[in-house]
Amino acid sequence: MKYFHILALVILSLSISGCFAAKQPDQPAWGASEEWRLKSLEENFLNFKEGLREQNDKIGKNHAETMSEIEKIQERLGEIDNSIAELKQAQLKMSAMKAEQIITPVAVEEVVVGGSESNEEKPWMNVPGENTGDEQVASSSESGEELYQEGVHLVLNGKPLEARNKLTDFLKNNSSDKLAPNALYWIGETYYSEKNFAQSILKFKEVSRRFPKANKVPDAMLKIGLAYEKLGDKENAVFYLRTLTDDYPKSDPAKIAKNRLKEIEG
Repeated sequence: MKYFHILALVILSLSISGCFAAKQPDQPAWGASEEWRLKSLEENFLNFKEGLREQNDKIGKNHAETMSEIEKIQERLGEIDNSIAELKQAQLKMSAMKAEQIITPVAVEEVVVGGSESNEEKPWMNVPGENTGDEQVASSSESGEELYQEGVHLVLNGKPLEARNKLTDFLKNNSSDKLAPNALYWIGETYYSEKNFAQSILKFKEVSRRFPKANKVPDAMLKIGLAYEKLGDKENAVFYLRTLTDDYPKSDPAKIAKNRLKEIEG
């Protein structure tokens, strides 16, 4: 009986050992699968990190290229701003030069003695500052004074060609006389009366250029402005009329200039 129990225990032990041994082969297969999955996940993760790094590199490169393009655009804008500033300066200089430029004389037919007089309004008749009986002629010779007054008288009587000849003869021998700026002014009036406005502007400008302190300068500036208006150059007309009102505000020509400016500028 004792041996029976021992035999039973041996058989039971062998059965348990067999069952345990039968289950052992499953463990290595399960462990290999988990290891493969872990390696696969690790590889995918590494690939993901590499792709992310490449994307970051591309983004960084694109950012650098974009910033470089922005800098180039900013430099170009700076150059454009400088060019605009230079153009504005050049435009201002051109405007100033245009105001003082020498106009090419326009050829016109001379008015012959005895011909018909111009029907144009004669605003020079209303320009103050000329009185043939009150001129100071201390430095003029008797013949020079008579020649000058004859010329002015001819201008006021609508004979510009004869007047210009007389006044030109006067200037030939009396170029530094006190009446010289007046003679130049009235020569300008002879051209103005003939509607040769370009040539009249040259003579009127000569008054202020050669005799900047002469009494006839305000009158000459007024007629320059009016002549430019006749030529259709409102910009220069306004420039000279406004300069007259600024530099000689209390003069009689300035009063006329103010009225003309109101009409021109509306």
